[in-house]
Amino acid sequence: MDLEELDDIPYKEPLIIHNYLDESCDNLQDLDDDDNAKEPVVTEQHVKEMKTSFGHKTIGSIGSISLLLGNSTGPAMVGLALQFQHGGWLLTLMGFLLILTTSSLAGLFMIESMAAIPRNPRFQLRVEFTMLCRFYFGKWGYIIAQIFINISLQATNIASIIVCSQVMDSMLIFLFKKTCGLAMYPSVEWVCETVQSESSSPFTNHYMFFTLGYLIVLVLIIPLGFLNLDDNIIVQIGAVILMFCITGSWIIMFCIHGLHADNMPTIGSPSGVAQIMGNVMFNYAYITTLPSWINEAKPTVKVNKTVWMSGSISTLIFVSIGMFGALSFPHMPSSSDILSVINSSPQANIISKISVYIFPFVVLASSIPVYSIIVRYNLMQNNLMPKWSANLIATVLPWGIAIPLMTGNGLNNISNWSSLFFGSIANFIIPLLIYLRSIQFRKARKHMSRDQIKILKTLITDTVNWEENEELLRFQEDHHTMYKVFKGFVREKSKKIAFVCLIILGILIPLVITTNFVFPSSD
Repeated sequence: MDLEELDDIPYKEPLIIHNYLDESCDNLQDLDDDDNAKEPVVTEQHVKEMKTSFGHKTIGSIGSISLLLGNSTGPAMVGLALQFQHGGWLLTLMGFLLILTTSSLAGLFMIESMAAIPRNPRFQLRVEFTMLCRFYFGKWGYIIAQIFINISLQATNIASIIVCSQVMDSMLIFLFKKTCGLAMYPSVEWVCETVQSESSSPFTNHYMFFTLGYLIVLVLIIPLGFLNLDDNIIVQIGAVILMFCITGSWIIMFCIHGLHADNMPTIGSPSGVAQIMGNVMFNYAYITTLPSWINEAKPTVKVNKTVWMSGSISTLIFVSIGMFGALSFPHMPSSSDILSVINSSPQANIISKISVYIFPFVVLASSIPVYSIIVRYNLMQNNLMPKWSANLIATVLPWGIAIPLMTGNGLNNISNWSSLFFGSIANFIIPLLIYLRSIQFRKARKHMSRDQIKILKTLITDTVNWEENEELLRFQEDHHTMYKVFKGFVREKSKKIAFVCLIILGILIPLVITTNFVFPSSD
């Protein structure tokens, strides 16, 4: 019997691993002689820790779509109108369609790689992004994955914290005519500002220990980072509803302001065209979050439908804001974004101005705890860190790093470049490499190495709701079959599609990095 046939055997003893491997892996007996590879002991304390450290399979279809929408809609949205106007509608629209397709396939292929792990045909096990890399690429793959996912998500979080704090300080001036904070340089003193600055922060002449905006954002957001992913779903649903309301009001305002075809060329300037793929690609940098979502999604959630639907809705939002904004406002400066344009528009009423301040919290603040949780999950699985230290790094550290840098753009630039390099590889290249490696694994009839058997045992002991998963899957007709992106395709055809996506993204990513050096975005 091979391990593909083993997937048809129902579970009877969830915490006993050896029973499901001894008939399927001919080298397991060798492992039994290794004193360092004894059967893991699952104590009541371990089960209790796992139940509080990780979420359960409780995220439904609406919550799943909201979560993925929140992860894909980010700060790059505010520059889309400028991109359509400077890059032209034809190439920008083609860029969106290309990246929507390739990124969605990259994510789905990675999810299929999760299902290819023995005993996980319908995602019964908890397999985080880094452990997926560990299973297919070994120890060095695990180390590289930890570096890439931590830098990309943490850099995004740090930049988001800075932006949210600056926007909150600006909103305090707008509402109460004042915001204050404790300066650390050039002297330690309590400083208050009453006038908006042309730069991103009202505190242009000081380096700050903290500001009132920072403290308000911290109090509102940081507690959510200590929860589990499934506990944050209600926040994600609320954020998506607010985002629809805000973007809908903007489109109405654009139409009232007037739409003029002359404002948006078919093909834009060379510098605008050069920025298209960079601005488009990083609206879809959510692929690394998919394993954590799959681990906590209900077995009844349709994976393909959810990924394609959330990606399509996101794309519709991106294109709508970009095209209507570009058609409405002529000659947008290269240093502007849709927020500044709306705020300075004579047609903007009090609701439009308030939406400008609320929007960053909807698209940024709601994703900060999600990224913190995903970093924590990846640090905790495989017993790399205990929960307290993983929380310290994933949830607390970004807020500490952001403290002295809230008044400048230096860290934002560093974060943008970190996301550009580490985020692009983590979200687009690594998932496709994982899938191609999983095909090799399946061709070898899922013969596991000694290290892979150890990893599988770790994954099983980290899965706290195994019996519940099986009970739910029992009512699905296809629960014994492995999840596949293309059910009607043979393995070689899916491999060719993945390889084409890898070639396309492998060409685009160096091109994006190069064009960002040659045509840097204006701050």
